[in-house]
Amino acid sequence: MPSERGGSSSVGARALVSIGAVFALALALAAPARGAAAGGPVATDAYLDQTRARWEELARRIWGYHEVALHETQSSAALADLLEKEGFSVARGVAGMPTAFVATAGKGEPVIGILAEYDALPGLSQEPGEAAKRPTRAGEPGHGCGHNLLGTAAVAAAVAANRTRVADKLPGTIRVYGTPAEELLLGKVFMARDGAFQGTDAVLAWHPATDNQVVNRARLAISAVDVEFAGRTAHAAAAPWQGRSALDAVELLDHAVALMREHVLPTARMHRVIKEGGTVPNIIADHARVQWWVRDTNVESVEEILGRLRKAAEGAALATETQAKVTLLAQTREPIPNDTLGGVVQRELERVGGPRWDERDLALAHGIQKANGVPEKGLATDVQPFAPKRGESASSDIGETSAIAPLAELNVATRPLGVGAHTWGTTSCSAHPLGYKGMAVAEKVLAASLVDLLRDPAAVRGAKEELAKATGGKPYRSPLAADAKPAAF
Repeated sequence: MPSERGGSSSVGARALVSIGAVFALALALAAPARGAAAGGPVATDAYLDQTRARWEELARRIWGYHEVALHETQSSAALADLLEKEGFSVARGVAGMPTAFVATAGKGEPVIGILAEYDALPGLSQEPGEAAKRPTRAGEPGHGCGHNLLGTAAVAAAVAANRTRVADKLPGTIRVYGTPAEELLLGKVFMARDGAFQGTDAVLAWHPATDNQVVNRARLAISAVDVEFAGRTAHAAAAPWQGRSALDAVELLDHAVALMREHVLPTARMHRVIKEGGTVPNIIADHARVQWWVRDTNVESVEEILGRLRKAAEGAALATETQAKVTLLAQTREPIPNDTLGGVVQRELERVGGPRWDERDLALAHGIQKANGVPEKGLATDVQPFAPKRGESASSDIGETSAIAPLAELNVATRPLGVGAHTWGTTSCSAHPLGYKGMAVAEKVLAASLVDLLRDPAAVRGAKEELAKATGGKPYRSPLAADAKPAAF
């Protein structure tokens, strides 16, 4: 993957890559629409319209479970059970995670996958459809990223596409990947390490958002680490000279990283939370732990920053006469956009169009925007054109999937403009008609795109060739140790 550190020669290389990407985009969009994408409503649309209440009920149910990473027992079972009833064979407990599954229908090539997520976020409980912060139960989790919509739409799209596959006797296989713990950047990473995505020819994904677009901007690569310090306890008043404070080491590391911020690329992000800092003030802490998340545009830069953070931890330990231990918790690379697949999804998105809002949706949107102090611009209606660098820069473990199989990601508006994910406002929208309308668009776009790819092996071959060029043909290498175990952190 290209570095951002080079001088004029690397700038020239990036310019050539940019020109090539624009040319690829033009070719993708100029290509004739395949299958039903050229016309109006298709069979999958009709099925999803007829069964709309079923999917809204499922999304509301998962919203009510609001289960956090690696604990999505009911949410995972709800999706997997439904797929089994629809004729999919389901492998559960994939990659050592009880809430991970792979559901398969059909046989032969092409093998087209779709990603489902369903984990909630801690502390984002919220009454649905409310424009003011009002937790259902204070401190409980909530779907502040809309994964109840995400997982439901992925399953609905797969069911609809599979019915068309059977009815039209199409060759190929549809796989639904139930991927837990996206918020901890774990699920797809462990599934990738253990080979769950091998043999898949193309993968579709989507995420609730504020806009209607195909994402072709690489999200940020990320590593999460725990830094622990071991010191020596003592009475903080009677004999502090006997102690060696682990908390002092955490503070010194914090200061070192703060100074480091001047000397990293402006694209880098470093943020932390102190997980353990001692028990009471009059006992010098003999153990402290801080969790750091490091992000940048590519995994090479992230690993370079991590190397410097490790040195800073060693320096803090040396200065405070403590011992440091750095543990990698999770890591995922930047996703690799695929313009060939993106063009297929874009055509279906333009055919389906954005969500159609009513006055109740707009009233909720304006209320949430006002409560959050952002401009009251309402909700996105237009479909954004297919163009470079569409999408957000937040990290996602879809990066690992995209390094193994070609991947395209869709965004559909399910929350107000200017309102971020991981907020109570998103939880409010995720069990409201506003969120369901966006979900319905995602279902139709993804279902039709799945069918398009089953009908067009040439598009799948083109997507695979594009990925091979992007990776230089290098085989996938997991960032995880062979004996690493998935665990919440």
